[in-house]
Amino acid sequence: MLKKIVIKILFISVFCILVSGCYDNYDLEERQLCTAIAVDYSDDEGYEIILSVPVSEGDNEVGRALKTHKGKTLAQVINDIDSSSSKKLYFGHTRAVVLGMGLLKSERAIAELTDYLVQNVQIDKNILLVAAYDINNVMQAEPAEDKLTGFYISGFYESGKEEKTFVNKENLLNFLKDEADSKSAAIPIMSVEGNSPVFGGMAILKGTSLGGTLSRDEAYGFMWLKDMGFSGTLSSSRLPISADIVEKETNYGFREENGNIVTDVYIKAAGNMWNYTDNEISTNGAEYLEAFKNEIEMQTSSAIKRLKEIDCDALQLTEALKERNRSLYTRYSDLISYDNINVNIDFSLNLV
Repeated sequence: MLKKIVIKILFISVFCILVSGCYDNYDLEERQLCTAIAVDYSDDEGYEIILSVPVSEGDNEVGRALKTHKGKTLAQVINDIDSSSSKKLYFGHTRAVVLGMGLLKSERAIAELTDYLVQNVQIDKNILLVAAYDINNVMQAEPAEDKLTGFYISGFYESGKEEKTFVNKENLLNFLKDEADSKSAAIPIMSVEGNSPVFGGMAILKGTSLGGTLSRDEAYGFMWLKDMGFSGTLSSSRLPISADIVEKETNYGFREENGNIVTDVYIKAAGNMWNYTDNEISTNGAEYLEAFKNEIEMQTSSAIKRLKEIDCDALQLTEALKERNRSLYTRYSDLISYDNINVNIDFSLNLV
């Protein structure tokens, strides 16, 4: 499997060189652009693929159309779509690939799709990967600001929306590297609420297929625990309040205790709440701060519990132990356990 992944990555290097050249003779007027691809799979029905393509009137883009086909093999479905199009399909504008849960459950289907994406010289190898319980629901949503599905999905990461929480990016290059290094991949799940994309949870790959999913709150807990950037809105389930997260840092410490390795997770974060009077700050500030700390504790606890059930090192604690304490790693690398995690939360709140 590792050899196969390395070959995929070598393909990327070669094709990135090729893509700068004249690899076909089709002008833009003769191409049918594709901005997003959605793929699902079942053993009984094979592949379902949906392509989102712009629709133009003259020189103006007036919307988009969805091309949906099904077939037993990926190559067959792509060929059927291309054959039924009046123009040759062009994937140079593809921004996102939506992965159905059926596809993620099949190691063979994932491998076939990633092979296709790597070998297609038109596709940017930094394309975003998002998961979905229902690929049709995601692709059929009508975004208010942009009618092109691929830009709609990728643009959400950088948007100024009030609930900016869709921050755990996964792209094709990172996905392939995680596979090559035998690391578990965490792919954000996209849901649609009121025709707007929302962060719906995470799909955790165990090995090279789906190990399990995290709910939205569990996924928030995962992001608090993960040594990665985070920005968004933290809401309290106890009180009708929320804060904008302006700072987040997570560090790991490891120690030996009774013949086991204990992981200490240190989370330091800060949030802002806006438009509060001096009286409200003095009266409610301590209560609000405690509510947010409790929320982070609940989210991280639920994430750890679920990751134990999935039974894979999605937080990559073994890798962190190797980097931070080689001596303990040499002696205890096989004893990393999600039963022995202590979470320490240092959260500050600014009411302005």
